[in-house]
Amino acid sequence: MFVLAAAGGAAATLSAKPTRIASSTENGASLDAPVKTIRKGGSSEIRTLAASACVTAGTSCNTTVSGELTADDCPYGDGSFYDAWTFQGTAGQTVQITMQASFDTYIELYDSRGFMLESNDDYPGGGTNSRITITLAEAGQYTIWANSLQANITGPYALQLVCVQAGPCTAGATTLCLNGGRFRVQAIFSAPSLGITNAPAQTVPLTSDTGYFWFFSANNVEIVLKVVDGRAFNNFFWVFYGALSDVQYTITVTDTVTGAVKTYPNTQGHLASVADTAAFPGFGAAATGTAGAAASPASSSSSIDAIVQAESTGIIGLLSASTAQACTSNATTLCLNNGRFQVQAIFSAPSLGITNAPAQAVPLTSDTGYFWFFSSNNVEIVIKAVDGRAFNNFFWVFYGALSDVEYTITVTDTVNGTVKTYPNSPGHLASVADTAAFPP
Repeated sequence: MFVLAAAGGAAATLSAKPTRIASSTENGASLDAPVKTIRKGGSSEIRTLAASACVTAGTSCNTTVSGELTADDCPYGDGSFYDAWTFQGTAGQTVQITMQASFDTYIELYDSRGFMLESNDDYPGGGTNSRITITLAEAGQYTIWANSLQANITGPYALQLVCVQAGPCTAGATTLCLNGGRFRVQAIFSAPSLGITNAPAQTVPLTSDTGYFWFFSANNVEIVLKVVDGRAFNNFFWVFYGALSDVQYTITVTDTVTGAVKTYPNTQGHLASVADTAAFPGFGAAATGTAGAAASPASSSSSIDAIVQAESTGIIGLLSASTAQACTSNATTLCLNNGRFQVQAIFSAPSLGITNAPAQAVPLTSDTGYFWFFSSNNVEIVIKAVDGRAFNNFFWVFYGALSDVEYTITVTDTVNGTVKTYPNSPGHLASVADTAAFPP
């Protein structure tokens, strides 16, 4: 049974009398051609896709759909049930298909001729969920079978399809090209209460390594992300991001050199900061280097920890003002929410001999800005002050840290002199949503 997300967050159920997937031919091959493959449990058998294929529903790239395996779904032949989802693929496109459920999932991918291309039960780090990552050889309609590993299993599941096109990164309204253009970064978000499902997030580049996304308003920064070349330390590229939003979203990062794809999903209500120091292996030519460059030896874990603290640095602020005063923006001060809130930060990195150093400030919008600590090319913390009085009669403070160094952020309401501090202990990577930060 297929449960498709509908506008406004409602669910529409698609059911039909089972019918075979329409037969087609290409280069003389028929959908009814036998398929030789290694099946569940390692057994080998010859199967015909059309002999058991029945109800189908369509999905599309960069979309997550919901479904449910029921006893009246398509019979697989081993006592289990499956749903068949179709999508249009293009030659050279890398697709990543992920099925998640409370039961042990199993997925298969077929091309337009009915030949199985790949199957998967479990993938590393995914528990009993399933994932297929493959580069498509040709354009056409592809079919995904969403199945369970065991027989007679029913229940809901989520199926995510992420597609990226091979080739160099081209920056655009919804695409960031980071780390010298090697990594393509995109995001989609959903807000069912507003009737928004899998909408593309809008992008703004900040430096060659860093950019941010906004969802609802260009004045409202939601996620800041950077890709760091950590090959000198552990032979990996690193991905850091800090969220100033707790809506549902998925970030997709693609290494355009190797075609590797990694996704970072966020569930509704979760405010995340992430430091992935093993995001992408360091083999392959760097965007600005040459192919076959020798990899640097891996550094010790303590060295990596020190760099993570430097690279992933969060938002820090210290402001000692205790009385009302006008906000004056400068190299270490942000003036947010039309200048009402003064924001400053200090940070410490004992291993580098740094104690309570002032963070450098860069404004982004009237509500949002960021701090950097060690290099102007390296965004560490992003913060915004939002007027939430229409909702709960408070001003709100959100910040996302791309660092786990020790820091303190200080926010001052220049209208009444109220001061609030947000300390971060070393080794902690934080995103904070304080929706009762300042009374009106």
